[in-house]
Parts: sequence; C-alpha cells; structure tokens
Amino acid sequence: MAALAVAVAVIAGLAFAIRPHHTDIVADRGLATPAAASGSSLAPRPTLLFIGDSYVAGTGRDETTYGCMAAARMGWFCKVAAGPGTGYISGGPANRFQLEYIGQSTSFDERLGGLALKYQPNVVVLDGGRNDLFAPTDAVYDVMVSTIADVQKMWPDATVVFIRPRFLARPTDNLGYDDRLMRRLETDPALGPMLIVIDPIGSMAGQDTSDLVAADKIHPNRRGELAMSSELVDALLTAGFTPAK
Repeated sequence: MAALAVAVAVIAGLAFAIRPHHTDIVADRGLATPAAASGSSLAPRPTLLFIGDSYVAGTGRDETTYGCMAAARMGWFCKVAAGPGTGYISGGPANRFQLEYIGQSTSFDERLGGLALKYQPNVVVLDGGRNDLFAPTDAVYDVMVSTIADVQKMWPDATVVFIRPRFLARPTDNLGYDDRLMRRLETDPALGPMLIVIDPIGSMAGQDTSDLVAADKIHPNRRGELAMSSELVDALLTAGFTPAK
C-alpha cells in the first residue's frame, strides 16, 4: 500500500505539473455582501482568495474555475493563486521545480507575502495537499497548520476555509489526511474560530464520479468542475455563509 501511495503521488505530481498554470487569476463578481460564517460580518463586495494547485487553476477560462463559479453563486469577488504540482510542501524549498513559461514553483505559504500586497480578502480558501503525498503525513500536517497560521497573520480579519484534500476520482480516499488529523485541525486552539474545515469532494462519496474525471484519470473535466462548484457552494452554506441577495 505504501508503494502504491508513492506511485500515485508521483503520477499525480507529474500530471499536475504539465497542466496550464494560472497565477493570481482574477475573476470578479461585484455583487451584494453575504454574511460570514462564525458570526463575523464581511465588508461590502467581499473577496474570496483561493490558494491551491491545478484543481484550483482549472481547465478553462479564469472565471470558470470551480472556485470562482462557486464564488459567483455566493455573490463574491474571486481571486486565484494556483500552481500546478504545488502544495503545502510541494513546489517549495524541499522540492523546487521549474514550471514551463512560469519559472520556479512556490509552495502555498511562499505566495502569501506577494498576495498580501495585492489583496485584502475577507475569506481565504486553501485547497491542496494532493501533491504532498511524497512526504510523511504528520510533516504535511505541521506545514498545513503553519500555513494557516501565516494566513491568519497576513489577514487577521479573514475567515480561513481549509478544503480537505481528495481526488475526484476517489472521493472516499482520505489520502492519509484522516478524520483524526481533521479534528486536530478544527480544534487547534492556536488557529481559533476563524478556521472552517470543509470536505466538498468527500460529500460525493457513494457517487460514481468516473464521468466527472478527465482523460488523465486525475483532474476534473468540465462536468467535474461544475459538480465540485456545486458541492463547494453547499459546503459553504452548511458552514454558515449566506449568499448575496
């Protein structure tokens, strides 16, 4: 099983690395203000910032990424900083790699300083971990926690939404990020109440997702992106966010 996990990680990393790269993608929707989860209120025309891998970068136009489609349905601005093959560890100092037409890769945490100079998001969504399977799970977890803490330092008034890592082709596979780790994350007193953990792909457990996956058997196809967008909206609503009227 360990060998299989490593093989999946290598295949996933290669597939993520060759897909189109979007950095600081902007797809804006200037609609009314939704209410924030956990009781806080968002500023007029709130901004949702997605930080992630090629699942976040998507397959089509910037504004049709799964995250920005969900943001549009919620009535929020949408900004995206996504790098193929990257993650909480992947793409960073431990395994830097070159991206065609882009330059050196960056981990999620390394993007925060530049993003903070450009944006003041009300909600920051972290969606990754799929490319970090080469590293011990506990080590990835520690970097996840430190990345969330750095996001909170950069944007102390923002709500942080952490998306549990899964592949659409295998929605029941927790990739080693099991319920124990997710509970630790949710209850970590250092991260506080402004952290929300959601599992949109996990909500599709029991469904046949084979027709939602691209030919590479890893990434979502267009139907998959639409399905993930709907699941993300449902997860945000369940978490306490309300859409703009």
